[in-house]
Amino acid sequence: MELRVGQYAELHRKYTQADVNAFCEVSGDYNPVHYSLPVCDIRNVDTNTHDYHSQQYQQLQPYPRSIVHGVLLTSIFSTIFGTLIPGCMYRRQSFKFYHPVYVDEEVFGRVIVTRLRQINTRDSNDDEDIGYGGGVLCKCDTTIYKKVLPCNINSNNNETADILCIDGEAQVWIPNSALKDD
Repeated sequence: MELRVGQYAELHRKYTQADVNAFCEVSGDYNPVHYSLPVCDIRNVDTNTHDYHSQQYQQLQPYPRSIVHGVLLTSIFSTIFGTLIPGCMYRRQSFKFYHPVYVDEEVFGRVIVTRLRQINTRDSNDDEDIGYGGGVLCKCDTTIYKKVLPCNINSNNNETADILCIDGEAQVWIPNSALKDD
């Protein structure tokens, strides 16, 4: 496999309420913004510790539709890296969140290679000490957009627009063995 600066990969998907519910279960993040009403269909909860059926909970739900967890959305990047470059390992990731993504909205994540640096063994710079041996440090810009219909009600056009929801930067370590052509 040959990597070059400027290469990119995209992944398109929609997250369902079932995806969000499963992530709530795994992460323990039951923030009310991740559920649309009625809340009685969310999950089986211990009502002694989680009063999801109370009037107070319903008043906490400020959005008409469920918002997908930001961290669940950003897992798109891990999927892209892990699928295209099996054996790579995350080193770091930063995010800035701009717009919420609601359940069942189409999104696409994009990873663009911005820098490649060969690492032979342990780098002398502690910030880059990977401790895994040789490979390549790959720095990428990461973005997630959602597709929405234009807001212009006078438009007869059904084309969608892309709205930036998340951007950031990632660094992954790619072992030499993952770069060899088969």
